[in-house]
Amino acid sequence: MTRKTVISRIVLGVALVFAAVPAVAGASSAPVRATNSAPGVTSTEITTGAISTLTGPLAADFNGVVPGIKAYFDMINAEGGVNGRKLNLAYSLDDGGNPSQFTALARDLVDQDHVFALTGVTTDFFSPGFLTQTGTPTYGFNSTGGWSGALNLFGSDGSVQCYNCIVPHIAYLAKQSKAKSVALLAYGVKASSALCSAAEQLLPEAGLKVSYVDLAAPIDGNLAPDVAKIQRAGSDFVVSCMDLDGNISLARALQQYGVRATQLWFSGYDQSAIEKYTGLMQHVYFFVPTVPLTTPTADYPGLALYLKTMKKYEPQFETSALAPEGWISAALFVAGVKAAGSDLTQRRVVQLTNQITNFDGGGLTALSSWKTGHSTSTNVPKNYPVCAATAQVRGKVLAPIYVKGKGSQVLLCLGAGAVKDPVPLVPPVGTPGT
Repeated sequence: MTRKTVISRIVLGVALVFAAVPAVAGASSAPVRATNSAPGVTSTEITTGAISTLTGPLAADFNGVVPGIKAYFDMINAEGGVNGRKLNLAYSLDDGGNPSQFTALARDLVDQDHVFALTGVTTDFFSPGFLTQTGTPTYGFNSTGGWSGALNLFGSDGSVQCYNCIVPHIAYLAKQSKAKSVALLAYGVKASSALCSAAEQLLPEAGLKVSYVDLAAPIDGNLAPDVAKIQRAGSDFVVSCMDLDGNISLARALQQYGVRATQLWFSGYDQSAIEKYTGLMQHVYFFVPTVPLTTPTADYPGLALYLKTMKKYEPQFETSALAPEGWISAALFVAGVKAAGSDLTQRRVVQLTNQITNFDGGGLTALSSWKTGHSTSTNVPKNYPVCAATAQVRGKVLAPIYVKGKGSQVLLCLGAGAVKDPVPLVPPVGTPGT
């Protein structure tokens, strides 16, 4: 595996979490030249397209998103479509992990195929310039940080990445684990190091000692020297901002050195990885951007519907870590189309989608507001609720962690700036599971 490939996979693992953080305050003023036309729309159909990395080293990471979209569209079409029109994901294109290819494909979909929207953009090489200029409604998985600003770009669960906002969750889990001393490991690229760098700066506010930090860990390298230093430092809580391969190397070295420390990872929670590395992943914690798929569905009708629909239409991807991101993107697109009604234009869908204030990803995510979902500001109010799920590997299952005293609630809400004293907040009304 090349260095370039590994760096791309880090973006997937870390950004996945921050896409789930609710939108920050402050609306964007970025211009969008959305049209009043309706390309790809007939009296019976709405045509959309998708661009993903489907071949090459990233295919296994990104290939679950389009099936999530297709399953949602199939469900809606079985109910008669939207206002009498069926949804047709007519083009699912592969950029092959090539940035220039992505731009060319985007132009083809808009200028030649005349799609109404791009409902599934899933690539590390997202270049929004052309799509912003045309105002094409665009939905997808935010793995690059390039989704904020423009009003027609809808990264699943919000288009903003706020690294500081998740540090209270790290502090809360560390305290719940009775940890005293934290080690932080990341690669020397921003996609990996940004979160661990924020944690290094903020965790001392929680009374936690940051005893070991390596923000330039060797990619595809030997982590034994790091683990030896973690052992000498007495770290009892290890946070990894690396990719799955690095995490497995870390876990293996921790076992070899006999280091008994709680581990928190931001990549590798896919079921296939758990089954392959069961022995190394036992009791590892993860932050999960959606309601964990193994959560009992009695209090989560959105999850129940998702699992039932995926099993019916896309069973091969039922346990995919990223299929929910496709489902979420499709749900937001459908919400905008429904709101537009008979006035179905690209401009209208963009405008009305940006008036949605309580989007829950079809019952899979914490609430987000698209009135503020495009902001480029990171000045988040300290008491702003940031809600995320935590799960832990137990056997071959990624088991959800329930919020103490809250029954089956799995989405833990903490103030964005509550690092010193991270106390659970009452989730906003309508949050799944409440």
